[in-house]
Amino acid sequence: MRNTFYLVLFFFAIAMWSCGDGSSEPTSPPEKEVAPTLFPLTSFAGKAQGTTYSIKYINDSLVYKEGVDSLLLQFDKDLSTWRDGSLINQINDWNRTDRTFSFIDSTKNFSVVFDLSREVYLKTNGAFDPTVFPLVELWGFGKKSVSEVSEDSVAATLQYVGMEPAKVDMLELNRDTYIYDHTEIRKGYPEVKLDFNAIAQGYSIDLIADYLESNGVQDYMIELGGEVLCKGINQDGRAWRIAIDKPKSLAEQREFQALLDVENKAVATSGSYRKFKEVNGKRVSHAIDPRTGYPVDHNLLSATVLAKSCGIADAYATAFLVMGPEASLSFLDEHPELGLEVYFILSEGDQFQVLMSESLKEKIIEL
Repeated sequence: MRNTFYLVLFFFAIAMWSCGDGSSEPTSPPEKEVAPTLFPLTSFAGKAQGTTYSIKYINDSLVYKEGVDSLLLQFDKDLSTWRDGSLINQINDWNRTDRTFSFIDSTKNFSVVFDLSREVYLKTNGAFDPTVFPLVELWGFGKKSVSEVSEDSVAATLQYVGMEPAKVDMLELNRDTYIYDHTEIRKGYPEVKLDFNAIAQGYSIDLIADYLESNGVQDYMIELGGEVLCKGINQDGRAWRIAIDKPKSLAEQREFQALLDVENKAVATSGSYRKFKEVNGKRVSHAIDPRTGYPVDHNLLSATVLAKSCGIADAYATAFLVMGPEASLSFLDEHPELGLEVYFILSEGDQFQVLMSESLKEKIIEL
């Protein structure tokens, strides 16, 4: 076992869960929580991206929910594959002869997420790949259900997967004839489609964090769909604390296994134990390896990653779930410059193993 990790055997598996309680022109202030704490805590919550978000922060300044909702709505208009008419859906549906889609990326949401995705794609040798969308659809995890997938269909679909420039490329143009800078997406095949769901949620949390800080907030916790970003201290003057729970099906009651103190880090989890489908008479996971075209088949149940930004944490959590435990640990040994911390849950027959970064040992409290 590598000396940067240690192994703990549990009778139950544990996965990442977080709790916490966003921003345009203010219309009404959030209510202050009344509690005997060192610092006043402000919190509010809402719905976004098919899930919920919550924000807690310490500051005399008021950040209003309407502003965060506006920011998240625009983000959906740019990057949600589930929103009709979104920018990413326009690009995915673009199938004209020149296969070049030109647009004004005024928010920079698309271009930043594209560049960040390509960076992680190259680092992980394709384990993280937002062009996996055609495979997601092929295996029935998109809008259509399927019961059978053939080897020939997988091989045919793989030719449209990959972020090399010959398949998909992005150019940011500044021409004298344009009032605004234009961005172009060039597709090698009309069938090439992008899906940033494995990074977009995390990056949207980073955007909310920028919004809070631009309004003078330095101590906060943002949670969206289970991904978390914590900065500064909580109302008790300590590190923000999130809960870790046992990975059970959505129908089972949640049970907590441990608590984790998080200081100035983002936490994101990718798991393979909740989303399954029956394909070819076999139960398959939604986690698809874009390098092979097939759902992953190893014993890593969930990968939790701590990083400086939530977009990075989100992307690498997905990559590690695809790569599996051994390849992921080797990757971490080879790339200490990334500063990633991990919490892996593996299935071992009827029991479960937990692998975590040595640096997390003192931050974990078992319940």
